[in-house]
Amino acid sequence: MLGARHFDVCVIGSGIAGALAAYRLAAAGRSVVILEAGKRFNSGERLTQLSQHQILRTPLWPWEADGRDGFVDDSQSAIGYSYRLNRSRVKAVGGSTLRWGGLINRYWESDFRTASMYGHGMDWPISYADIESYYCEAEAEIGVAGIQNPSDPPRSRPLPMGPFPAKFGEDEWFSVAERMGIEIGYSSHARNSAPYDGRPACAAFSVCPICPIGARYGADIHVDKALETGSATLFENTVARRILTQTSGEVSGVLATTMDGEDVEVSADNYILAAHSVESARLLLLSEIANSSDQVGRNLMEHWYTGAGGFVESSVYPYRIGFETLECNHWYDGPARRDRGAIKLSFIDRRDPIQIGLREGLLGTDLAQKDCEEFGRWVGVAAEIEHQPNPDSRVTLSESEVDQFGDPVPHVRFAINDVDRKTNAAALDIIQSLLEERGCRDIEAIPEFVRAHHHMGTCRMSNDPTQGVVDADCKVHGSNNLFVAGSSVFPTSGGRQPTLTLAALSLRLADHLLKAA
Repeated sequence: MLGARHFDVCVIGSGIAGALAAYRLAAAGRSVVILEAGKRFNSGERLTQLSQHQILRTPLWPWEADGRDGFVDDSQSAIGYSYRLNRSRVKAVGGSTLRWGGLINRYWESDFRTASMYGHGMDWPISYADIESYYCEAEAEIGVAGIQNPSDPPRSRPLPMGPFPAKFGEDEWFSVAERMGIEIGYSSHARNSAPYDGRPACAAFSVCPICPIGARYGADIHVDKALETGSATLFENTVARRILTQTSGEVSGVLATTMDGEDVEVSADNYILAAHSVESARLLLLSEIANSSDQVGRNLMEHWYTGAGGFVESSVYPYRIGFETLECNHWYDGPARRDRGAIKLSFIDRRDPIQIGLREGLLGTDLAQKDCEEFGRWVGVAAEIEHQPNPDSRVTLSESEVDQFGDPVPHVRFAINDVDRKTNAAALDIIQSLLEERGCRDIEAIPEFVRAHHHMGTCRMSNDPTQGVVDADCKVHGSNNLFVAGSSVFPTSGGRQPTLTLAALSLRLADHLLKAA
């Protein structure tokens, strides 16, 4: 299969972190091998996937493999429910970007300095200025549509595409903002508002988790670009199981096993671990490396959602497009952040009275009446809130369950602290005031601490080896040739989508390796 070939760089994982790094390295002529545990989906079969999902209720992205993707969760006592990990990740070429929502933001300058500015969290060993140019490059590679809102951090280059217009019925939120003296801006999206990079503009099919025309970005695009250079090789359905090291700490190879049971060993000059927060930590723990400070797996973070909604008199005609177009960052930063985390708001209108009525036991004319009275007349506000780093929120190895290869599956435990609870409470108060100003009736809160499917931490960066796993260049402390890419290196979570930041860091890491060669 792989034989005895040696590569310049071995990349473990083909999500957006691994894909972007692999493409930049391969485009510069470096020989790159990409190991992906999952399979490649055929983009030409997306309409078939969608119809089977809608008619037969099969998974939209059927990526799970019996025996490979098990996990143990112990989050119930902290967040009120068991965290179903496999609903928040995809093991396949392109990773979680195959089914993500496509919202994409830069972190704010303050997100890199929460400890020094607000007294909680941890300062990053890099600043916003250190990666601003890479934000621009990531936006260009991905294709981001948006506009520079007044409250957004400074940028040196405009976004590649203009913003999507506000949805029907959202103009009223601008009136609410004016009355309350706050700012509402346009959301940025990793989907085309105009033809870009050979892909068409969004046609508003409203099935964004699969995007049948490819207007929404997926990291499989950059895997393909890497392969097209002729310098990259992809091995799908190949599970990295151990990182092999010498006594000096230098990595000498990666032991992997195919889904058919064939063991292979890959060697390279440098190695990039880009397997997402859970599996990156798990592989380091299985390999018994990089953990002299007992930091591997700790400080697992999410973005928690909370919110509320109510009814308005006139229909807002929902479901015309599949994504939000407006956001509010008025409560994201400022003195209040000394007591709580960041809060970013979005405005939603999707609520299906038929599904709710069925859960309530309604049928026939009663169900039809509920649908006629409620459909299109519900609006809501959702808050994406910052999750504080917490050493008790972590990934460990299960002591009771193993995968098909005999390796312990990940044991996941999300934990929250008092700052997280204060952030959630503050967000609900803010949302209540917005809905009341909008004139909503029968306001009802959405459950607390709803997952956003954003996994961060477990291999955080730090200047001090006792406080983290990698340094400011994403190199594992104590190693010369092992690096970690992705949101697993985040010291803090901020309150904004993490994808653009991890993409910028991946491009920066690739440049670091190119300069060091």
